[in-house]
Amino acid sequence: MTQSEAVRIYQENLNVVSRALMEGDLQLMMRHIAVPNMMSTNDTEIVMSSPEELDLVMSDFRNQLLDRGVETYVRTCLDAAFVVGRDDMIAGRHKTETTGKQGVAVPEYLNHMVLMRIDGQWKGIWLQAIMDNTKLQILSPDIAAAQAEARRMLNKLRR
Repeated sequence: MTQSEAVRIYQENLNVVSRALMEGDLQLMMRHIAVPNMMSTNDTEIVMSSPEELDLVMSDFRNQLLDRGVETYVRTCLDAAFVVGRDDMIAGRHKTETTGKQGVAVPEYLNHMVLMRIDGQWKGIWLQAIMDNTKLQILSPDIAAAQAEARRMLNKLRR
């Protein structure tokens, strides 16, 4: 497996998921995003443990984009490579750009993502957006807050 293959696979996943997000097509998204799935930003993280949670989080994110006037949502692979010793896992970086009627709708931001081949299909298993969730609400604030509170409670019990 070559780096160019990793870049091609990574970019194909970005293209399909981006299109599915903007079209609100959960079924298409589910073929390219694994559940459970972890997503994070600089200030929060969330684990989606069911298709219903994935649908809710992606719907919330799509609504955020549409509310900001986003008409085009483009993610471009910057680099990707197979994880050493694994031909079923790719790690990479990409940038996200958006445009609307007035030009740039949301400032460009960088992301890290890991894909894994599951049952013959490449699926995203982890995504980190290099930005604060409070700036775009990539992750559903209600679910993120509930999961953060659960982690705080568990940490208290450990003491």
